[in-house]
Amino acid sequence: MKVAIVSYIYDPQAGGGAVRSARMLAQGLADRGDAVAVITTARERRLRVEREGDVTVYSFLPWNLYWVGDKDEQPMWKRVPWQLLDVWNPHAYRVVRSILRRERPDIVHVNKLRGLSPSVWAAARAEGIPIVHTCRDYELFSPLGTLEGRVGAWAERGVWFMRPYSSLRARLSRAVAAAVAPSRYTLDAHLRRGFFPRATSRVIPNSHGLTLEALERVRGASRVSDGPEVRLLYLGRLEKAKGVDLLCEAVAACADRCPNLRLDVAGWGTLEDALRRRYDGHPRIAFHGAVFGEAKARLLAECDAMVVPSVYPEIFGIVVVEAYAFGKPVIAAASGGLPELVAPGETGWLVPPGDARGLAEVIGRIADEPALARRMVPACFEAARRYALERVAEEYRALYQAVLEGRGGENAH
Repeated sequence: MKVAIVSYIYDPQAGGGAVRSARMLAQGLADRGDAVAVITTARERRLRVEREGDVTVYSFLPWNLYWVGDKDEQPMWKRVPWQLLDVWNPHAYRVVRSILRRERPDIVHVNKLRGLSPSVWAAARAEGIPIVHTCRDYELFSPLGTLEGRVGAWAERGVWFMRPYSSLRARLSRAVAAAVAPSRYTLDAHLRRGFFPRATSRVIPNSHGLTLEALERVRGASRVSDGPEVRLLYLGRLEKAKGVDLLCEAVAACADRCPNLRLDVAGWGTLEDALRRRYDGHPRIAFHGAVFGEAKARLLAECDAMVVPSVYPEIFGIVVVEAYAFGKPVIAAASGGLPELVAPGETGWLVPPGDARGLAEVIGRIADEPALARRMVPACFEAARRYALERVAEEYRALYQAVLEGRGGENAH
């Protein structure tokens, strides 16, 4: 099978979970012997064609005021017209259609449209190629792609002046043959707003990126601590919506009565400087900045539990399944798609989003009885198998085949 994967960014250093998921899927399909071509954006205007292992990568800069990867540094006077040009980008349409005409894939799998616009759907439709679309964030009805802040709240409520943004995309989404999301919460959020009226829909989770064989190696090398120290890990963006400030507050509240407690904070974001200033020198909190590769794996291996305290609805939560891959339970906010991943009492704990006191209670309970977390290790390793790279790739491959054969059907999570 030949698959064209469209991802607004493909550089792993320039994107978050959506980018990592698209990359992992491309690699997973290539590992199974499928021919994979990736279409993505870059800072360079001219079309570049490169090989990354078994994957062909096409990259170019669509005509607009700036590259999508630089959006956070742009002033508002640029962001508004940029969004208008991103409603339907004729340059992206021409370039993407020319790539599809050259590659002739069986399926076009769109993972994120920002910077390319829904003209990608139109390009695939013009070439007669079926479209699978995965909702890896809320970009189809929220200009920010998230439900954070004032704009995100307006998008979530569907206030009148946000409706043209989403209704146009909903109309254009009629071209999609199969709609996917990594959680039932996310899929339903799109379907009830009128997206994908002609598409079959399925929930297919994201992968942590490890194969079943690699999971067994990690499991064989793991060691469960029997010491009194309890190490918690936060891994992600240091932003208000992620609840990392509430987590630091909760750990600080437990610090006096839980001398065995430690929190490692890994990531970067707008709150980093303020958090470092406030907790500089705190004996229970350590900041590591951005971590990748071996440094990230070491933190995962050494922690007793991962904490995901998001205060806005998460799409999925790759860090949850990454924690499972290392046999670590998760303390997660009961928001968005997170409750679909955590089995309370088996693979972790759920707390109300934004509840620092409730978070502190769970943390204190684990600090008082470290065995609570360590007893969950086997169940977490077992849960990680569900999100193995080849299993997720095979689910997508089965969907592609169903679309090509004109079938599909609803598949509840």
